[in-house]
Amino acid sequence: MENIHEQFESAVALCHYGDDIYLVDDAAPLAAVMPLVAGREIMTDKIVCLLCRGGHLGLRLNYHDLQLTAGQVLITLPGMIIDTREVSPDFRAATLLLSEHFTSTLNLGSPYRTLLSIQRQPVATLLEGMEEAMLNFFAMVRGLIGQPSHPNLGHVLHLLFEAWFFGFGPYLHNAESQLVATAAELHTEQFLRLVEQHFRQQHSLDWYAFQLNVSPKRLSICVKQTSGRTATEWIDRHRLHEATRLLRQGHLSVKEVAAALGFPNQSAFGTWYKRQTGTSPSHTKGAQ
Repeated sequence: MENIHEQFESAVALCHYGDDIYLVDDAAPLAAVMPLVAGREIMTDKIVCLLCRGGHLGLRLNYHDLQLTAGQVLITLPGMIIDTREVSPDFRAATLLLSEHFTSTLNLGSPYRTLLSIQRQPVATLLEGMEEAMLNFFAMVRGLIGQPSHPNLGHVLHLLFEAWFFGFGPYLHNAESQLVATAAELHTEQFLRLVEQHFRQQHSLDWYAFQLNVSPKRLSICVKQTSGRTATEWIDRHRLHEATRLLRQGHLSVKEVAAALGFPNQSAFGTWYKRQTGTSPSHTKGAQ
């Protein structure tokens, strides 16, 4: 289990603006972009935009089975879990990462909410000219980040990304609006989005059911039917990714990690973690 932005730190073809914006071009080795290795899961902690430039990538994003090929773009939201199934040897991608903090400071209004449509359609096939436009946008951002002494760098980057979201967002929204979801799928999508936002402190199925105004039994049936996992498994899956990330970073004690994930004490966290992984938190702590 790995955290995406940590992989970017070692990327050769990397440029970044603090911890808010990361760009990796398609000349970088795949492992430098994201640990997309068959059989490995990662949980995103940023908005990820992956523009496929060649080859193909097979993955499961939350409960969606997806194929990404040249001319397509994959966008994921923070908290989504990527389970890589297949990566072709010639797979290449230009990749952008944005922090939630950065996007929250953009003056986007309702158009930003169209980004949530990617929960239902994370992969979009670009229309003619859109791939070139996106690459030009990436190049412009890269050029600006390469001028750290620019007196208005932060303001210009904000304006540039606002324009990008307004331009690209409606395309995603229009593509998504053509889909028809069942009630079970809608409940599952809403549940997973809540889990992505609140899993650190909210672990009860009853809490999520109350937020969605459905009975716990109804929500449980919908989630299992749609995704193949129980609601509790989804909550634990997110907590386990975050627990492993925090332990491996080594900045927090086991007790502090337990508190960060809403456990009543270190002992309860240790029992839960060993049940999930077969090993103790102290064994994982600081491991790479």
